[in-house]
Amino acid sequence: MEINELYKLPDGKEVEDALARLRVRIEELGVEVEDDFSEPDHARFIGTFEGDEITLYPKVALSFASWFTVAHLYGHMTQLLNKTPRVNRSNYLVLQLGKTLAPEDVQIIYDHEREAAEIGRKLIADVEPDLSEEMDAAYCRFFHADFHYLINVIETANSGESLFALYWKREPIPRNFIQPDPRPLVDFNKIEPSDDKIIII
Repeated sequence: MEINELYKLPDGKEVEDALARLRVRIEELGVEVEDDFSEPDHARFIGTFEGDEITLYPKVALSFASWFTVAHLYGHMTQLLNKTPRVNRSNYLVLQLGKTLAPEDVQIIYDHEREAAEIGRKLIADVEPDLSEEMDAAYCRFFHADFHYLINVIETANSGESLFALYWKREPIPRNFIQPDPRPLVDFNKIEPSDDKIIII
């Protein structure tokens, strides 16, 4: 099945233009964005970051997924500058494949991922102050689908495009969209980035 049919994500020139503008803005903030057209070494890598560089995998990620991922990874990059106990615990938990999570650990991961999405939404708001409702709703749906998919990956070690597509398909449009984080954007030109590596599975 073609990836466009599998995901049924927003597509077209509006999304491609939004991704291009987001890439320009994040590079102004000192984050390099590279495309890797090889097959990722995992079932569904759509993006990774290390230090101040984001790598996208366009072969497995449509423009919308890349747009979301750039924003979301910027959120995680920002979080790593202040390694709170929650940040450390969440980053530890997401590497424990095949582990049954306690409810409090699911909450820690949700809070961590939600904050990254809010920081990413702040970056998007900086670029797109008049973001369309369709794109805003899709950003929120993608976050929730990705969170539920992530919890399943941790607990079952199962992953892949078809599995994520099921979560995306079943995710309703939420009543309340993700709001931008109120804090200023971090300029990575002015700081030493973390050397942690984060992967969007």
